[in-house]
Amino acid sequence: MPEAPLARVLVTGSDGQLGTAFVDHLAGRTQVTGVDVGTLDLTSPPRVRAFVRAYRPTLVLNCAAFNDVDGAERQALAAYRVNAEAVWTLASLARELDAVLVHYSSEFVYDGGLERPYTENDDPAPQSVYGMTKLTGERFAAAAGRGYVLRLSSLYGGHTGRTTIDWILRQASAGQRVTAFGDRTVSPSYVPDVVKATLDLVSGSAPFGLYNCGSPDWCTWADLAARILDACGRPDLLDRVPFVPAPNRAARPKHCAMSSARLSAAAGTPRTWADALADYLSRRLPPGAAPA
Repeated sequence: MPEAPLARVLVTGSDGQLGTAFVDHLAGRTQVTGVDVGTLDLTSPPRVRAFVRAYRPTLVLNCAAFNDVDGAERQALAAYRVNAEAVWTLASLARELDAVLVHYSSEFVYDGGLERPYTENDDPAPQSVYGMTKLTGERFAAAAGRGYVLRLSSLYGGHTGRTTIDWILRQASAGQRVTAFGDRTVSPSYVPDVVKATLDLVSGSAPFGLYNCGSPDWCTWADLAARILDACGRPDLLDRVPFVPAPNRAARPKHCAMSSARLSAAAGTPRTWADALADYLSRRLPPGAAPA
């Protein structure tokens, strides 16, 4: 009989916004160890095997990723080694140790051609090297046997402050204009809600498999920007523009809205994009500035 998944947790990519959130949340509640590139090179299978076999985790939360979308076009092998090959190593070890693996993927596995929210049953068709490596990582994660793959969309809300939403906040603070697509859709993934959904899936013994993990509804990037600028008292700074692929950059899907119906049935419904954004703004803006 395998141990409870939350008995000993290993978090990879523990310096990133999602990994840090997991370590902070689990510290003091269970045994948790976080590793990042400075402490464990996931692209070195011998080192990973030695470390994981010594620690013997019951749950592996793989938050590590090569997430430089444009850089992946130039460094395809580096992206593959982190986003795919390292996942194979972790999945193989999870199967060996009878541990649960949770791996995080991306909406960039879709081609963006649908004008309705994507479901887990829609065929992926990545348009970039980054998207292809993330899809390969999903397939490799299945080798764990006992595992979950969560597709995230425009993750924000962590400590790094390097997301597009954080950029919009900085632009507003500096009185600079914000250009946002009025027709590019997204179901944003808010870090606290991803943490909660993950732990609800694991602790509730939800069926293993693939789950979209974003807001249960969708919006455009201009909708997001408008809410942020309104909260900052600078709605005048918004320029709505149509989505046009940028030259010399990796292809990005136009429509990234995802259905979270499967996740809702297994672990509860995440907050709407507006409620999640309001929560984040309440943490970032002075009291009374953020919308209720």
